[in-house]
Amino acid sequence: MKKILVLITLLTCSISFSQTTCDSLLLLKKKVYGFRPSELTDTLKSLKNKDLDLFWKTAYNNPTASKPCLETLIENETIDSYFCFDASSLLVRLDSTDTYCPTIIKGLKKCNLNDLQLSTYLEICFYLNHKEQDITELATKLISVPDAKIFLSNHFITLNAIDASIFLFNNMPQETAEKTLVLAISNGNSTAKHNAAILLNLIATDSGDQFLNSLIEKKQLEDSTIQFIMKDRKNFTIKAKGSESRSKILELLNDAPYNFEKDFFGFAGNDKLMGSACKQLTKQDIEKIRAARQKITPALSDEALHEYFALTAILMTVRNQK
Repeated sequence: MKKILVLITLLTCSISFSQTTCDSLLLLKKKVYGFRPSELTDTLKSLKNKDLDLFWKTAYNNPTASKPCLETLIENETIDSYFCFDASSLLVRLDSTDTYCPTIIKGLKKCNLNDLQLSTYLEICFYLNHKEQDITELATKLISVPDAKIFLSNHFITLNAIDASIFLFNNMPQETAEKTLVLAISNGNSTAKHNAAILLNLIATDSGDQFLNSLIEKKQLEDSTIQFIMKDRKNFTIKAKGSESRSKILELLNDAPYNFEKDFFGFAGNDKLMGSACKQLTKQDIEKIRAARQKITPALSDEALHEYFALTAILMTVRNQK
């Protein structure tokens, strides 16, 4: 009998604690959120950060109760863009089982990106993509932001929307990326149309090129977009010359992005190696080049971006061979 009473007491305390945590989060939400970061002065931002820290600390104190509570708050929110972003950022850190990935995506879909730190948005999207979640709408939102600037503090570089979204589209299945970009060109705002056209050109597929060429011929893209595409097609075509053997090039493609034991540090910055690849590879090797390129963005870094562009140059040059 005593054991039963102890068990009932523990269960009651657990339930009460869970209810208290969610009640606390709800009260803090009403007190803390309901603002736009872009409208706050630096002083107010500093004060808000303290309140936000309290919200996060409360959630971290009881993750088990906080996760379903945050899920409900995110799904029920219809107005507060920043809350959806901040709560999604918190939930992705609390969820170690990927159970709440769909909720995190719902939250990010409700966000106004003009009010957010785009670097955090990119990091979460990148994480969700690696978890094989559908982030196509989230990627389209990113390339739709005019004059977007994404600062990667670990590498001290600032990316534009095109360069940042390469990390998302390169890790998608090719058909998914291509379909998403075609839809953005067809239905997106002017920024999305421009950025998506540049990205579709970089993917460099027959169907993608045919779609772009048709738009260019019919003058259904802005002149600045057409000029950008033509410049890329020229700059990403390099001279096919070098002394490395075909077998060596194929071996290095398989080792991409690098193999330190073989002193292979990637194709980027190695003009002789890139030239050899363009000389030795043929159109039958295109899928090998694509497979190598898809492996080189396991993390957000400028090195990975340079390697992406190097392999894109090899891909475009080989595809254009007669």
